[in-house]
Amino acid sequence: MKERFDEKNLKLGATLFLTAVAIILFYFILQNMSHISSAIGTLVNILKPFIYGLVMAYLLCPVFNLVTRRTYHRLENRCKNKRKAFIFAKVMGTTAALAVLIAVFAAVAALLVPQIVKSIVALVTVMPDRVQDFSQWVTKLLAGSRYEALSDSLTNTVNHASEYLMKFIQKRVMPNVGGYVEMISQGLYMTIKTFLNILIGIIVAVYFLNSKEKFKAEACKIIYAAFRRDRAEEIFEFGNFTNRTFGGFINGKIIDSLIIGIICFVLMEILGLPYVALCSTIVGVTNIIPFFGPFIGAIPSAIIICVIDPIKAGEFLIMIFALQQFDGNILGPKILGGTTGLSSFWVMFAIILGGGLFGFLGMILGVPVFAIIYHYFKRYTEKRLRRKGLAAETKDYQEFNKYDIDRRDIL
Repeated sequence: MKERFDEKNLKLGATLFLTAVAIILFYFILQNMSHISSAIGTLVNILKPFIYGLVMAYLLCPVFNLVTRRTYHRLENRCKNKRKAFIFAKVMGTTAALAVLIAVFAAVAALLVPQIVKSIVALVTVMPDRVQDFSQWVTKLLAGSRYEALSDSLTNTVNHASEYLMKFIQKRVMPNVGGYVEMISQGLYMTIKTFLNILIGIIVAVYFLNSKEKFKAEACKIIYAAFRRDRAEEIFEFGNFTNRTFGGFINGKIIDSLIIGIICFVLMEILGLPYVALCSTIVGVTNIIPFFGPFIGAIPSAIIICVIDPIKAGEFLIMIFALQQFDGNILGPKILGGTTGLSSFWVMFAIILGGGLFGFLGMILGVPVFAIIYHYFKRYTEKRLRRKGLAAETKDYQEFNKYDIDRRDIL
């Protein structure tokens, strides 16, 4: 009896101790959040080449695996030395992956960047004329009518704004030219640093692609050493599910957005719309964001086109609406399928939450992360219900009688 009492007290004491440690640790984290965030930011900056490399390797892995597998199968029966055949297959897979990566960078550098720069320069050049035309149109519209007082008020407001802008340029902008030069220098330095990080990241990606089997074996070894066999199997199952969810969603979204961007480019060329490269790039990039992406890309693009021709902006919006209907009902489901398993409500919730916490990247990755959390929470809930001898399906808890609906009409 005494032993059971001591064991009970020991468990209670350990629980209280761990709870106290957790509370103290949580309080310490809250009090030092700025220092912790700074330390994490420094660590991320140091590891950026490896982060870039892992991201590139993950995205290029399907190409690498496909070419390696097909090359090895062709050489398997012809070559006596299986090891040499496997090494050659890996070399071919690496070459194909690098070719795809270089082709993407080359396409962006040779096709998109000049067109985007040209569009931006044209937009900046034409903007003053469009503002002046709009001002003259408003003046003619309001002159000689009962809105003459409003016209005078608007004219005075514009004049005051112009004077304020000139004073601001003379007193604030011109004296700080040296600071702007320094800012440009820092921007140039960051550009060079990013380029070097990407270059190192490509090398890291090559190493990771060719050594991923070894890394996987080492991870399995550590997990089996640290956990029980059944717990280790659960961890492996979690890893496989996470990889399927992330891989299916991210790769599918990239392919889907690339196709939408190309279709948008072609349609804008056919319709004779301005700023084709700039607007189609915006539409393609923002389309990666589920649900809100089409709106985020269409609104600024329509505003840019509206500066040149409001009628063309209307045509662009109609085109985008039709294009997004095609993407949402035909193309997207074909490519993505049911990779997340989330309803539209939870997709919207995940995007808003992820975007609020982590910005643009959070809007993209919020959906697969939330899909994983949702999947395992659902599985845990159903497991607990089965242990209690209760129904695990959600439809069994819907109140059909409350809404006077025949259950047979739904199930």
